[in-house]
Amino acid sequence: MTWWSFVERIVVPTVLLCLLAGSLAGIVFGFALALRSGPTLQFIARMNRWVSTEAALRPLEVPRQFDPAPDSPYRRLLGGLFVGGGALTIYFLLTRLQIARLVDAKRALGLAIVLDATMAIFIVGGAFALLVGALMLFWPQRLTSLEERLNRWYSSRRLVAAQERMLTPLEPHVEAHPRAAGWIIAIASLAIALAMAWLLVTRVVH
Repeated sequence: MTWWSFVERIVVPTVLLCLLAGSLAGIVFGFALALRSGPTLQFIARMNRWVSTEAALRPLEVPRQFDPAPDSPYRRLLGGLFVGGGALTIYFLLTRLQIARLVDAKRALGLAIVLDATMAIFIVGGAFALLVGALMLFWPQRLTSLEERLNRWYSSRRLVAAQERMLTPLEPHVEAHPRAAGWIIAIASLAIALAMAWLLVTRVVH
């Protein structure tokens, strides 16, 4: 199976089915809003519960130090493990693992690309581990100065603060005109459902 055939047989039908399922749900919701406005609005009010991420991210906002001291004997042991693990990883991936023997790129191009990218990431990671291990063993002071420059604490509260407010731009208009909004949602969802169903049927027929 080539990459294009995978997209044609798997990705496109999956997207169409998801759009069809969403449009059917929109039809049900639109008719419920148009015909039973009161209970539907009460259901929407019960479902709109604001969950703040500040409490969930609070344990992550505490700085934690895991690096051993520069004169710690465990630093040399950890550096040796890094050097050995990085060297073995690079040696195994470059000399022992052959993607062409595992996967036929002509038949499974997508899988071959994923495996090649994964192997490249592991090789870069092994080289980085080898470098860090060498710094731990032979140049610990340079590693310490590098860590001091890189170990900067960035709080996520400033990034999340702008998102910590609930925005409902459409709901006031829906609550003000529930029947009209319900019919608009139902008709638009029906059009999408018919289009997705027609595309799926034509794909099955051909």
